[in-house]
Amino acid sequence: FFTEMIRVSDLVYVPSVSDAIASQYSEGCFGSWDPALNALVATATGSARPVDKGNLTLDELAVIPGACPDGKGALVRPVEGRLDVAPSSEAVEMVSMDDALPRITLGREWASTANVPVTRSKLHGHRGVYAYNPKLVEFVPLDPPYYYYPVSCATEAQAQGIRAAFGRAQSLRDPDDPRQVAFTVLPGHGVVIVEKWVPHTRPLQTIWEYMDAGHLQVANHVPQGMMRYVPDADGRMRLDES
Repeated sequence: FFTEMIRVSDLVYVPSVSDAIASQYSEGCFGSWDPALNALVATATGSARPVDKGNLTLDELAVIPGACPDGKGALVRPVEGRLDVAPSSEAVEMVSMDDALPRITLGREWASTANVPVTRSKLHGHRGVYAYNPKLVEFVPLDPPYYYYPVSCATEAQAQGIRAAFGRAQSLRDPDDPRQVAFTVLPGHGVVIVEKWVPHTRPLQTIWEYMDAGHLQVANHVPQGMMRYVPDADGRMRLDES
């Protein structure tokens, strides 16, 4: 799902550029709610230092109990014996989307019967989705302006758009809805995917199993404007940009 990091120095020798922005570019982020901590555990920002998403250490994870009251940042809980970690720039959208959605109480099939957000894990990456199985996955469109005026990473507009889209997701508003995964696509940017709490699974497992099975077909191409999904012959919904 994630590409390798792009280092500025590998592309061009312009010291002032590397000094002005990150020396490398870290592709996407992900996080999952931890019932024991009552917080989201998410990947660290890639703008401060290289973060290999395929080989994370504990010092590359941040504990996020929520968003700041003004919505302009994420609250980060310090962890004894660990370095202070700044979370990914998408941390605000990851935790604030839960404000518009219900919470559920985990049953006895879980290690903890805690009250948790209906969304368990979240995945953000600069990819698109070519097709999905509507029986198992829900596509939630953004508000119309986002298809005409693309937004970029770490902006309030991006967080608001994602929060509003997932707030309308029927599969998330109704915890008993059989669809366990929902996603939205930001034109010119990428995809945000969330999963619900599926017993006897690990964090992010439902998302990756749906990808493996073709229920959620991720593509390198990211739509650049107006888009929709139309029925395909195999029963899935397929991307249409015409």
